[in-house]
Amino acid sequence: MSEANDPDEDKRVDESVNAEEALNARDSSDFAFKLVNAVKSMNMGDISYHELANVFITAEELKCLYLFVKALPYSPITPIYPETPFLFFKGVPVPRAFDMSEETAISLENFMKGQNSSYYDGLRLHDLDQGYLDAYESALRIYNDLIEKTRNSYHENVKLAKNQIFEISAVLVCVFVIFLTLMSIS
Repeated sequence: MSEANDPDEDKRVDESVNAEEALNARDSSDFAFKLVNAVKSMNMGDISYHELANVFITAEELKCLYLFVKALPYSPITPIYPETPFLFFKGVPVPRAFDMSEETAISLENFMKGQNSSYYDGLRLHDLDQGYLDAYESALRIYNDLIEKTRNSYHENVKLAKNQIFEISAVLVCVFVIFLTLMSIS
């Protein structure tokens, strides 16, 4: 006598598998945000690169962090306007949340290798578990999107500051012309 598969049981198994995949997706998404926020905190000076490496505990987390830091762009937002106020004009500070220098990245990588070099020898992306690979890819996408939004915001602020220079300069030229005109009339 052959046993037929119970359709309700198959449905429960499929739902169970989908629930586990959803949980893994949520965990990888949370880990992606943890990566991004930790690196932003380090760039802002809230934590040092020593503390950054110690935020992550497991070997897989550390491997993912290591590869993530290696993939980040160095100083992606270049200053194009003075940061400090001058004369009548306001300065525009360069956003620091994404300003990782090459020296900082190298120092972090060396520190991580010094703590446990066996994790990082010959490490490649395909060595990561699927959940961490997903988190890595999501974190890179999030980080790069945030850089682009921050860069656009910085450029808008610079444009507004330059407009302020033109407006104040035009007012000063007008006042100077009026003053000269009044002097020549008298």
